[in-house]
Amino acid sequence: MRYKAAKRHTIDFVFVLMLFLIFSISSLAVVYIGSQVYSSTVETMDDKFNQNVVMDYLIEKVRQTDAENCISVENVNGTDVLCLHEKYGDKDYTTYIYEDENKLKELFISDEEIFSAQKGQAVMDVDSVSFSVEKSLLTVEITTGGETRTAYASIVGGQDYEAQ
Repeated sequence: MRYKAAKRHTIDFVFVLMLFLIFSISSLAVVYIGSQVYSSTVETMDDKFNQNVVMDYLIEKVRQTDAENCISVENVNGTDVLCLHEKYGDKDYTTYIYEDENKLKELFISDEEIFSAQKGQAVMDVDSVSFSVEKSLLTVEITTGGETRTAYASIVGGQDYEAQ
């Protein structure tokens, strides 16, 4: 008794090859979409983290300096500047916090020196920052990544100033 050898058709091979090709392309598409979602999620989380860090940094600086008439907001060349006044020994110093060239900057100088925005140390990238003090309530508004966030801090002593 002889068994007949099964005839192999080209279509069998092509069908398996096409099935494998479709599976491979689908797998690559899923991996690509997943990487895009991951990248977007990481970018969003970084933006939120940076906003939180900037806001926490500013509020902590205010709390460290919170004493009678030690916090003020000034408008220097059209820029809101948060001024934190301190006394070390017999000298008066001021910490200036402001936005310059899309960077949040801090400058700590003696009151005998003249404020210059270019001298400040860059702390973090921001789009804009505005400050205002009204009836011992400091309002800080920060825009980063196109999203604006506002924080309020009750202060012991502050001079009234409304942002322009």
